[in-house]
Amino acid sequence: MNSIMKTRYLTGLLVACIAVALIASCKKDSKLPDQTPIDYTAIKTGVPNALDKLTDTLFKTYGVRVFYEFNPRVIDPTTFYVPAQFDKAQLYTKYVIEKTWLEPLSKSFPKFLNDQKPIEFLIVGTGIHFNSINSGTAAGAGLNAQYYRLGMGGVDNLAFTKAGIREHICILYHEHAHQLDQKYGRGYAYDRVSQGTYYQLNYASRTDAQAQTDGFFRAYGGYAPEEDFATSVEAMIRYSKADILKIVAKNAKLATKYQMVYKFYLDKGIDLHQMHDVLDDVVNRLPLQ
Repeated sequence: MNSIMKTRYLTGLLVACIAVALIASCKKDSKLPDQTPIDYTAIKTGVPNALDKLTDTLFKTYGVRVFYEFNPRVIDPTTFYVPAQFDKAQLYTKYVIEKTWLEPLSKSFPKFLNDQKPIEFLIVGTGIHFNSINSGTAAGAGLNAQYYRLGMGGVDNLAFTKAGIREHICILYHEHAHQLDQKYGRGYAYDRVSQGTYYQLNYASRTDAQAQTDGFFRAYGGYAPEEDFATSVEAMIRYSKADILKIVAKNAKLATKYQMVYKFYLDKGIDLHQMHDVLDDVVNRLPLQ
């Protein structure tokens, strides 16, 4: 056998060996192991823990389903997040969702709660990133631009003190304001009050005091009209009516937007100034430091 024939023979032998190996591997993997399909709509089974019992009670009492454990039915697989630590989720459900949000609204402004509540509430330990883990925590606002679901991140870092919860409830109302904005619209006239003066990304270089003289409650409110609206709601939950009136006296545009937002909520069954006072009283009576 000359060298050329020998080379061809060895090449053919190598190809045949590779083909045999591939066929064998295909036969080996041709049968997938039997697995029971995952039913993402199934109700959680087993003995309920104390938090499960509390979320069931809240659902039966207020019609809001609280989620602290997630599957793809609740949050899309392309969303990046970290569920809250169990003990933090338990504290949050008891002292924020029940005692500071749902219960006071039910007692003081039941029509507003009945008409405007989300039917789902998601407790997230960290920020929420949509489609990319590098999208930034601000992307979590997209979770609240829908009618049926409200969600709050940063629960693992929340200080479960009276001061920490009182501040957090202001942000919860801010996020809920985005829902109402999407649902009803803040109005053509609202966007024209500060038209052409929004900071956009330059808001970070302003202080809140500067923003108030420019017509916004917070510097972040100067970012865009939707944040202007939400930070106005947030401010009325954070500050007393007397303090709000002092702030809006700094700028006529801010005073105009304040009256628009206050009436927007009043028409839907809630007086934000009264809610501020209710929350001060409720949080002060929480069994926390």
